[in-house]
Amino acid sequence: MTQTLTAAPAYAPPGKPLCGHCGTDRHDDFRILSRHRTSVGTTVWIRCSCGTPQVRVATGAGIQLVARGRLPQGRGPGPGR
Repeated sequence: MTQTLTAAPAYAPPGKPLCGHCGTDRHDDFRILSRHRTSVGTTVWIRCSCGTPQVRVATGAGIQLVARGRLPQGRGPGPGR
């Protein structure tokens, strides 16, 4: 069985923040929680410094955000929380 991920582009356009909740665009603001090889690439579970978990799939074509969790309770969106 072959899976195709088409929900979003496999790259982040220039100037687009990596975290949609807090707007960070620095890779060092994320902590890798786990990394697993799958049939479609490598699945990486990460947590932003604002507390938002994300799931990304890395393939030869790039990295695609496939899931993003909610902000922790009591934290609002935007920089400077």
